[in-house]
This record gives sequence, C-alpha cells and structure tokens, in this order.
Amino acid sequence: MSLDYGLLRTLHRMLRQLTDIGERMDKGPRKVRIVAANEANFSKALDEAKAAVLEMRKASNAKQLQLGEREAKIEDMKAKLNVCDSNKEFQLLKDRIAADLQANSVLQDEILEQLEKLDVLTDGVDMAKKNHEKSQAESKRVSDEVAMDLKALEAEKVRISGELVAEEKEIPGDLLNQYRRLVTAKGEDALGATNTETCGNCNQTLTPQTVNDLMMKQPVFCKGCGCWMYLPENHPSA
Repeated sequence: MSLDYGLLRTLHRMLRQLTDIGERMDKGPRKVRIVAANEANFSKALDEAKAAVLEMRKASNAKQLQLGEREAKIEDMKAKLNVCDSNKEFQLLKDRIAADLQANSVLQDEILEQLEKLDVLTDGVDMAKKNHEKSQAESKRVSDEVAMDLKALEAEKVRISGELVAEEKEIPGDLLNQYRRLVTAKGEDALGATNTETCGNCNQTLTPQTVNDLMMKQPVFCKGCGCWMYLPENHPSA
C-alpha cells in the first residue's frame, strides 16, 4: 500500500489549525474572567472607600454634636454666674467653664482634623469611582471583543472540520479506524513529520527498516509515541 504523504501533511495541518483555534477559544473566556475579577476588585475598593467616608462622617458628626452640647452647657453655666449665692460657687463655675472651654478647643481641633481627613477620603471615593467606571468599560469592551472573536473562530472551526472530514475520506479504509483512534487520543500529535532519522514528535530514533518503509510510502507508526509518521514536503523522497 503506497501512501500519499501530501494527504497526511494536509490532515496534520488541519489538526494543528483546529488545536490552535481551540486554544484561542479557551483564551477568550479567560480574558473575560480576568477583567471581570479586576472590575470586582475596583467595585470592592469603591465600596470600602464609601464606607470609610461614612464612618468618618459619623465620627465627625458625633464630635460636632458633643461640641454643641458642651457649648450649650457653657452658656448655661455662664447664665448661672449671675445668680451665684457665694464667691465659692462663682469660682467653681468659672473653673468649670474654663475647663470646658479648653476641652472644647481640643475637640474643635479634632473636628478640624477629621474634616480634613474627610476631604481626603472623599477624593479617594472620586478616584475609586473613576477606576471602577474604567474597569466596567474595559470589561464590556473585552467581553464584546471576545464574543466577536469566538463567533469568528467557531465559524472557522466548522469550516476546517468540514474540510478535514472530506480529506479523511481519502485514507484507505483499513487505516481509517486506526487514524481516528489516534486523533481521539492524541489530537494533532496523532500525526508527525520525520526527517528519516527521528520522530518529529518524540525524537525516537528510527530503525533502518522503519526508514525503508517510509521510503516505500508504507504506513509507519512511531514505536515511541505511536504517531503516524510521514515525510515532509521538502524531503527528497517525499
């Protein structure tokens, strides 16, 4: 039985094309998952920035409420100064007013510091929001791009698969089942070119008898990896 090495080369090329298409189709969803993860991270960062602003605002409001209560208390004590029954009571009120005024001064500084931090945190929310919006746009762009690529790759896969089926019909009937078993198990590695010295897939050294069979264009399967070997187009005996 004399084989057409051109047929085996064509089949191997198509199998490699299908493998490449499969790998490219797998990469698309991975890219989508990556940008989706980035978007989720930016969304989390935005939520955390908003929560930080909310907590700081609550803390600042609490201190401002405390300040207001202390100021009202001071005004009340000032009013009581005019109705003190003794100098001792008057001095006690004066001392308490002075202490509360000092405490209020410290509280005012703390409130001012909190407001400054609040401004920084608010800017952080704005930045986190912009980053999140960018990540959303990037996620949509990649998703749309991958969807278009997958559609084109699927069409290419269907086309090549159809051509492959047509070419496989040229394989002699007694070898077709063996070829299909190899393709099922090995994919594109079911076939392999050889330079008549080693297997192109596993580098197994060929025996003189194997080389002779190749020259005679007989079906030759590698004793190392089991692939169906053929001579490349540029080989003198091809």
